[in-house]
Amino acid sequence: MTTARDVINKTLEAPQLDPIVLGIANEHIQGKSYSEIAETFSISQDRVAQVLDSREVKSYVDQVYLSQGYLNRFKRLDLINQVIQQKVEEALLGGELTKKDLLDWLRLLQEMDKTARPQPKGPTVAVQVNNYDSLMRDLMEQ
Repeated sequence: MTTARDVINKTLEAPQLDPIVLGIANEHIQGKSYSEIAETFSISQDRVAQVLDSREVKSYVDQVYLSQGYLNRFKRLDLINQVIQQKVEEALLGGELTKKDLLDWLRLLQEMDKTARPQPKGPTVAVQVNNYDSLMRDLMEQ
């Protein structure tokens, strides 16, 4: 399971952004328009657009959005764990909990856990299949 330390380390791996560029990105995240951002930083709207279109800034903005609310996979996992705990407690108090309900929640938790783990990236190997024998036979028959 991914720990808080892993999340912090992942965050620290983010590309370094110039403080001005970071400020422009943060203003954009707060919902300010290009003209408002341009006025705040005394630059043109074209320059604001150029900054916000850069790969590093887009990556930063995406990371911020994905870490907010229930888009954050850890918050979703925590919520699913809470629901499962609540369902089990209700069942123990005489409520009704079917095996199917519990298995569905556990299956969802397992799927979320799989997507939360970093996937190992190994070398990609291209495989070429040569049908030399069949090609030669076809040539000889013609």
